[in-house]
Amino acid sequence: MVPIYICDDIKETRDYLGKLISNLIMINDLDMEIVLVTGDPNELITHRESHTKRAIYFLDVDLKHEKYNGFTLAKEIRNSDTRGFLIFVTTHEELMADTFKYRLEALNYLYKDVPDKLNPQLKECLLEIQHLLSRETPSSQSYFTVKVADSVYQIPMEDLLFLETIGDHRVILHTETRQLEFRGEMKKIQQELSEDFVKIHRSYLVQKRKISQINYSDNTVVMKGGSVCLMSRAGRKLLKKDQLP
Repeated sequence: MVPIYICDDIKETRDYLGKLISNLIMINDLDMEIVLVTGDPNELITHRESHTKRAIYFLDVDLKHEKYNGFTLAKEIRNSDTRGFLIFVTTHEELMADTFKYRLEALNYLYKDVPDKLNPQLKECLLEIQHLLSRETPSSQSYFTVKVADSVYQIPMEDLLFLETIGDHRVILHTETRQLEFRGEMKKIQQELSEDFVKIHRSYLVQKRKISQINYSDNTVVMKGGSVCLMSRAGRKLLKKDQLP
């Protein structure tokens, strides 16, 4: 089931949202469940840290909290759930533009000062999410997540050619069309990726099926698109073990 979080500092509002959402889940037989209804952003963050499922978040924009408003809370959530569904609940239509300021991708805005429209808006949101999720299967395209400064990128695994270390905890991700430099450790990255990736050199981690040529004469590997990677003796043995030509 897809977890749902509700965070609003007004108890009556969050209880009302919870009741409406629970009824919609039951009536429409949605594969979702409310896991937390709270007025405390820190409680949501703590709960989220111990869970890995992609989730749905209903966040009050104008949270009365010393550290978080709805947008800064959403930005914090993005650190652990880069593909979660963000729905902002507000009475301030003029704040919508702030999603661009905070570089947030919101699914929708709900206006709690128009109660008679709230239920159909909620229904539309949940059905849209259910539809989006129904198009994804376990075999759907997987992604590698990269954080560069304040931005988070989802790189389709199919596009990833290789990763290259360029210094102390600095890594460059290469696809055929782009390069992204970020902070990371090759050892941890290798553990995160599948067996489709092999470390052919202390500075290069390549996707095996993206190799177009192996030059044993000068110990280099040519990737699709023409990029050349160095190959160590250990890397050479690994490629031969995998019976790559």
